[in-house]
Amino acid sequence: MLRLLAGEAARRFGARAAVESGTSRLSFTDLDHLSDRVAAGLAHRGVRVGDVVALVLPDGPEFVVCYLAAAKIGAVTAGIDARHPARLGLLTRLDPALVVTAPRLLPSLPGREVVTLPASPRMTTDAPGVPPPASWLGSLARNEPPPPPLPPDPGRPVVITHTSGRTGPPKAVLFGERQLEAIRAHGAGVRWGRGDARLLSHPMSHMAFATRLPVILQTGRTTYLLPRWDPESALRLVCDKRLRVLQGTPEQLAALLEPRGEWPSVELVLSSGGPAAPSLIRRLRERFGAPVCNRYLCTEAGLGLGTRPDDPPEAAELTVGRPRAGVDLSVRDEAGRPLPAGGEGEVLLRSHAVMSGYVGDGDARVFARDGFVRTGDTGFLDDLGRLHLVGTQSRT
Repeated sequence: MLRLLAGEAARRFGARAAVESGTSRLSFTDLDHLSDRVAAGLAHRGVRVGDVVALVLPDGPEFVVCYLAAAKIGAVTAGIDARHPARLGLLTRLDPALVVTAPRLLPSLPGREVVTLPASPRMTTDAPGVPPPASWLGSLARNEPPPPPLPPDPGRPVVITHTSGRTGPPKAVLFGERQLEAIRAHGAGVRWGRGDARLLSHPMSHMAFATRLPVILQTGRTTYLLPRWDPESALRLVCDKRLRVLQGTPEQLAALLEPRGEWPSVELVLSSGGPAAPSLIRRLRERFGAPVCNRYLCTEAGLGLGTRPDDPPEAAELTVGRPRAGVDLSVRDEAGRPLPAGGEGEVLLRSHAVMSGYVGDGDARVFARDGFVRTGDTGFLDDLGRLHLVGTQSRT
């Protein structure tokens, strides 16, 4: 799927920026062209269908190129946050066929095939329509066509992302073609284009990017990156690029209220990644003069809940909204019986986007017998079907 989407995005959006980070800018055409060359390089190195390719890279165009390249040959991308203190342990547990990294991010790994990319230079060109040189991809890129496309397979694994590890060791969560297609269908439907540019608030290895890349490609959304997220830089970029949507975790959004200076004019604020206090939702709405939406999901579920821009203001203050299209929500007691409105119990989610399973360590009991995923969070439903969280593990 990603191979087809990347090619069509290149045809439709061409020179539009797909990823921009400081002086680094790659268009949708660049992404398709360069990922073809890296796909050829991966195949030349013996990476096969189903092999795991671990990306221990800073957030940047390199990550997206390598992710698309692996998908084009049927390999599984495992993104690992280059700043994560346990990155070496996470890498070891995945036992990848190939590791792609950048200088000084990993120690020597005897017995593993490791490709260390050169220090990333400026990746833009002054000539319109001319792709940037592939020298920054080092020996990973080959000037030849990629292998032929693979036949469709909804069960084919595509990407591994990790839970946050706030309540224990991070777990490796696997998503395949079927899950990514469900997320694409929900986020983009049948339309092409009309994607609002966004500042990425999570690492690229996080599910917020790793599982949403199909949506980004189909909508032609430009993804802006910061070398390291901080409130002053984030606000300045949102102002400079005139972004219409501001998104982040509650902690990030709270930090954005502290700096003094120019305030961006946005049309929507999205809070996700943990429960937001009612006072924060009110302050955000007052400061930016825009609707604030509260989003909720756990990594394993793929899709979750959210309030809508046209909901009453108190909806985002007191609840995390209703299930999104195609998502089933259940609140159950300790015996696994569904509870009526007002009954407090465990929150479970089900959709076609629910993970394939864990890779390595992970508790299979996260799945209920009827396919629901146990989030580990507690809450209750009100008479309007909105979920009120009482306790959360914040596993995303």
